[in-house]
Amino acid sequence: MKEKIAIQGYPGSFHDEVCRLYYGNDVEVVPADSFNILGSMLSDGKVDGAIMAIENSIAGTLLQNYRILREAGFWIAGEKYLRIKHNLMANNGATIAGIKEVHSHPMALNQCLSFLSQYSHIKLVETEDTALSAMQVKESNRNDLASISSMNAAELYGLNVLGEGIETNKANYTRFFMLSRERQLLNKDVDKASIYIRIPDVKGQLLKVLQVIDDHDMNMSKLQSFPVLGKMREYFFHLDIEFSNYEKYKSLKADLVEFTHKYTELGVYKRDNSIQSITN
Repeated sequence: MKEKIAIQGYPGSFHDEVCRLYYGNDVEVVPADSFNILGSMLSDGKVDGAIMAIENSIAGTLLQNYRILREAGFWIAGEKYLRIKHNLMANNGATIAGIKEVHSHPMALNQCLSFLSQYSHIKLVETEDTALSAMQVKESNRNDLASISSMNAAELYGLNVLGEGIETNKANYTRFFMLSRERQLLNKDVDKASIYIRIPDVKGQLLKVLQVIDDHDMNMSKLQSFPVLGKMREYFFHLDIEFSNYEKYKSLKADLVEFTHKYTELGVYKRDNSIQSITN
């Protein structure tokens, strides 16, 4: 029986593309209309794993998804970076001059405004998902509608690409987490940890944490703060720590525990080094 992997969105979406790149084609992809629904599907055991976008180089961190991770206690089994390329597509026979409306997710529309501003006659319509927009354009059989979606969506739904790579900022990438319900056995080549810490509201305490990381000669690739509900001036901090040796990371963990009220591992996994080629 194939593994069931939940994605936020529909076939042809960027989540769908990441699923194929990470797991291959030998899985059953299960669409979810929202990240909350995706989280519920994984929590309830309806799927074996899930893929969740966590940050975008333009839109920033998806804070609600970190909340879902923390509250549900999911385990991060891996990560994947994807270069986001937006494309304008429509039914065969359509032309840009004849397009009246462009449908897509609001984030995709915002990331293509420089291109779209050339066509004042086109109305921008926000939808739930880029791939869903492509599917709806196809089903409409109209030549005055277009969507902004992935090349995979164009191929899947048989749409003609009127504009390729129309995003304003070409350094546009999204980071995705591969999630499981429970902690996974660690491979010996793991080199990245995502953790939550909660530190006392004492002057210089966060600085001490950062100093400990530096003393262990490790790279902190992300630091994100979150308020503790019901506690004034108390915060959780999400950290991504990169290391060359798991034993060295365990030594860092032992030292950090001394400075924190709470230390929670969200995942220890192999980092995706393709980000270097994406951003160069």
